[in-house]
Amino acid sequence: MKLAFIIIPLEVNKVPMTGLIAKTINAFFKEFDGCTHYRVQGVWKDHVFRKVSIECEKIEVAVPSDEHDVFIMMAKDVAVEAGVKEIMVQAPDGQILFIPGAN
Repeated sequence: MKLAFIIIPLEVNKVPMTGLIAKTINAFFKEFDGCTHYRVQGVWKDHVFRKVSIECEKIEVAVPSDEHDVFIMMAKDVAVEAGVKEIMVQAPDGQILFIPGAN
């Protein structure tokens, strides 16, 4: 098994993501038999180089070697449903990916 994670903002365009976060936790529980989740803070530069900070939920999961593609597909679905430009994940192989969403 390899560790993978997804980071989901708590709010997107003033819309709470609590339902999506709960849905993702439940999906990981069903698919991978459990997960760990906790609040994190993210900071980056926006398009005009201002410091932007956002509160997020990080969800970590142990992914069996034959289900790496399943995790990536689930993360893609989350990114689209969240309506964000992109969501940061760590793939089970350790690579950091920014998966495009619906925005």
